[in-house]
Amino acid sequence: MDSYNGKNLGVAMLAVLLFMLLIRVAYIAVYEPRNLVRPGYILKGLVMAHPPGAAPLPAETLPNWPVLLADADIGAGRSLSQQCLACHDLSPAATNQIGPPLFGVVNRARASRPGFVYSAAMRGRHDPWTPDTLFTFLRDPQLYVPGTRMGFAGILDVRQRIDLIAYLQRLPEAPAP
Repeated sequence: MDSYNGKNLGVAMLAVLLFMLLIRVAYIAVYEPRNLVRPGYILKGLVMAHPPGAAPLPAETLPNWPVLLADADIGAGRSLSQQCLACHDLSPAATNQIGPPLFGVVNRARASRPGFVYSAAMRGRHDPWTPDTLFTFLRDPQLYVPGTRMGFAGILDVRQRIDLIAYLQRLPEAPAP
């Protein structure tokens, strides 16, 4: 009987060790951080315009704003702004969320929203959010301000960017000059 109890004890200890190993592997798979090349989350419908390490996007000419803003589709800009609502407030309340509020952003000084903690990269830029800077920034935020915490892929379509900027500029409660 002694050898039978010894074998049972040995098998039980081996089973406990294997169980502990299995728990450790499962813990590492679920909870341990990984160094990711890409963000660990995917926003539905967005494609990274400029993946890290890729060649810069080709240069583009800046639009003639007086003509294009008068011609812009404000309804299309309003529809595009729904993407912004995931992180930004567009209402007159202008509350800080994941990102700073976009109400009255056109011609506002960059990184100037009180109470919002901007990245060092964004604080290092001092030019205001003119239609030209918004146009370039919205094409590829990470390329325009390397080190920004804004996890938006960008909008490559020129017409969509113009419509969005026109909508931001013409928010009914506070149109930009």
